[in-house]
Amino acid sequence: MGARARTYLAVFFGALCGGLALLCSALLLLDAAGRLPPPYLSGRWELDLTLRQWRRDPPGRFDLLFAGSSVAFYGVDGRVVAAGLGPGVRFHDIGVLGAKVHQSRFWLGFVLDRHPEVREVVFMSTVLDFEACPPATARLFDPAEGRDYLAGRWPELVHYLRHLDIVRLARDVVEWPRRRALGPDRLETVRLEPWGGQLLDVPRERVPEKIVHGVFPDPDPRCYAALAGLLGGLARRGVGVRFVLTPMRPGYLAEHDPDGRRLAAHRARLETILAAAGVPFHDLHADLALPEEAFFDAYHLRAPWVRRQSEVLVRLLLEDLRGPLTARATVEPPAGGR
Repeated sequence: MGARARTYLAVFFGALCGGLALLCSALLLLDAAGRLPPPYLSGRWELDLTLRQWRRDPPGRFDLLFAGSSVAFYGVDGRVVAAGLGPGVRFHDIGVLGAKVHQSRFWLGFVLDRHPEVREVVFMSTVLDFEACPPATARLFDPAEGRDYLAGRWPELVHYLRHLDIVRLARDVVEWPRRRALGPDRLETVRLEPWGGQLLDVPRERVPEKIVHGVFPDPDPRCYAALAGLLGGLARRGVGVRFVLTPMRPGYLAEHDPDGRRLAAHRARLETILAAAGVPFHDLHADLALPEEAFFDAYHLRAPWVRRQSEVLVRLLLEDLRGPLTARATVEPPAGGR
């Protein structure tokens, strides 16, 4: 190798190492300043933020999990649950925005592998969760990396570099502090409640019309199969489960299912699967019969009405005869919700 080639390689590798050192220094400084989003293990802010919180402050034991899609993420008021079940019950909301049934199955399984002490799961669902469940999209992140990340096996910088997306990172460095500072009246907020999930009370005019109207998909049979698999997995673990069909905005159903046949068919499929697994089915859409003003879009409740839903969930859990879940509930009407 000639002198010029050696010089070229030295300059090249020197620049490469210098650039990497500069990038790592910038990431560390941004993290210290609170401007850095969590590593993009899944690319979903709420899931990645949960993983980062659990890495930095391991949560200890869980007795109860609220699982499912965004209707779980937005649909649990932890203050009501804590007051109703008592201080002896440790719970967490692990709902994921936009998750389909097979993805919720993956994430729930990952959490239960780490928390085999869990005794009860409330699985909260709506029709959109059954839209499409192709096997290739089931894994929300690499579970091996997730385990390594939570165990702190590698410095956090390694995970940032593994999922480095300079364009997205540059945008998020600017947007992350702003979104963290937003209140519950904005869809863009990226804060998590102490029990997981997020309570929102977004005025309808701040929600895009496409989201308000929503869609009513033709369910994918693979999603029903994923639900059956999820229930079977919980049974093998000895974990109790309750299935909750969450409320939907009346105007949404009037637009997409005016005669009620599509929802009735979906409900019938659910009842068959749940009956075969011996799992209680709670239709809160029918039981609560909530009005238009209870929703900020097609499927999601505003915070005062989440309190009412959470009161019902507490009552259902108090029917359970296992250990601390039998604490007495203290139920009050939702402030501003009537």
